[in-house]
Amino acid sequence: MAQQDLLLGYDFGTSAVKVALFARDGAIVAAATQGYPLILPQRGWAEQVPQDWWAAMAAATRALVGAVPDAAGRIAAIGLSAQMGGVVPVDADGSALHNALIWLDTRSADIARELTGGMIRVAGYGPLKLARWLRLTGGAPSLSGKDAISKIVWLQRHRPDLWPRVHKLLDVKDYLLAHLTGRFVTSFDSAHLTWLFDARPGRKRWSPTLLKQIGLPAARLPDIAGACDVAGGLSDGAAAELGLRPGTPVTVGTGDVAAAAISAGNPEEGSLHLYLGTSLWLAARIARSRVDPGTSIGSLSFADGSDYLLIATQENAGASIRWAMALLGLAEDDFAGFEALARSHAPTADGPFFFPWLTGERVPVDDPRIRGAFANLGIESGRAAMAFAVYEGVALNLRWAMASFDKLSGRIGQTLRLLGGGARSTFWAQMFADVLGRAVETVETPDQCGTLGAAMTAGVAAGWYPGLADAAAMTRPARVFAPDPARAALYAARFGRYTGYYPRVKKWRPSQV
Repeated sequence: MAQQDLLLGYDFGTSAVKVALFARDGAIVAAATQGYPLILPQRGWAEQVPQDWWAAMAAATRALVGAVPDAAGRIAAIGLSAQMGGVVPVDADGSALHNALIWLDTRSADIARELTGGMIRVAGYGPLKLARWLRLTGGAPSLSGKDAISKIVWLQRHRPDLWPRVHKLLDVKDYLLAHLTGRFVTSFDSAHLTWLFDARPGRKRWSPTLLKQIGLPAARLPDIAGACDVAGGLSDGAAAELGLRPGTPVTVGTGDVAAAAISAGNPEEGSLHLYLGTSLWLAARIARSRVDPGTSIGSLSFADGSDYLLIATQENAGASIRWAMALLGLAEDDFAGFEALARSHAPTADGPFFFPWLTGERVPVDDPRIRGAFANLGIESGRAAMAFAVYEGVALNLRWAMASFDKLSGRIGQTLRLLGGGARSTFWAQMFADVLGRAVETVETPDQCGTLGAAMTAGVAAGWYPGLADAAAMTRPARVFAPDPARAALYAARFGRYTGYYPRVKKWRPSQV
């Protein structure tokens, strides 16, 4: 039998699955990517076909193991990470009864406001309901309808034809685990994000109080287990489709946010990281749950159930770049050309502003109806100035969120570890350092943080590491970017003007999303 010297990690994003094989030191042995469609049936709706995830997983895995000698026999364990906040209703066999309503879907926004509202509202929430959620979960569902709780109620109300056949309601990763192992199980972080979870220390289970509120039996939800726990061995059928060894241990794994936190390799309390992908999120490990309902910054249980992640999520980062590329006439996926265009522009005090609220925003304002804009354009403002403004606008938007985040995390000015595909841009990394006024550190393979975090849970399950803190040895830091004092001063001045835009234009929001 071959020596089991590899770990296999999967990362299911909004547009594709990434899969990678890792050696013990965190080096990537081989990697593959396979895309799948995003379905947008109407405004505010966002769906995916669960079988498309599985087909992409099989194609990417077969390509990967075909490129590495005896890969199937060398894999010690498998880990998964995936997009969070989705709902897949399945029957007793694990077959999907409806397309997945993914995190981007806001069709249930009215339901979210109904579930959280009251006669009197504070920041959009009924005080009594908000107090209950804060006490039980340390947070509250988003008013945007992007969380699972309102999606579940939408299915109850609008698909009564399928509701009696629903055996379990699963997130993306949970659906895939069921197909890999035959078990219906989720991780602590994914359970928490449903807002049907009692997140208090010593509890961390489905909440009877919150389940009763929407009339949902706990039996329709999966088991809850730690990220490094083994969900089961790879079934014979799944192994045959993927080209892997039957019985290979599969961990419960994590949502994408926790996977990034694990792969950041800085497990100390309060350590910061920023994931920069299609969207972005800022996160820090904390021992006690903290929340700021006014800004939608909150905490999730960490995927292994040990502590919490403080998280601030913003909707559009790389998505803004991709949108602007088309707007400015660049070829699809010509990220290098777009960055070169932006690099040719020097920042000025009176240059254009870009506000990246193309699909609404979560932090620092939870407003699904606000929309993005270019502002302060002049006759002299060309493509280069607009491209530069897009990078700058995402960074300024993060600085706005970080003011509140730093107070909650207690780590003002700490070095920020940068992850995600956007972290490959040294131009953007330096801009974040300048705009935020703090050092930014990158890692060797920032666009594989999801697969690495998943593989690190597999490394613990395989016995390679005693725990996730020890698995941090697989993270490989690359470069530190220090803020330029002159540019930091320029951005500080522009930041004051940036934050003044929202209160002046929020009345222009569309009446519905």
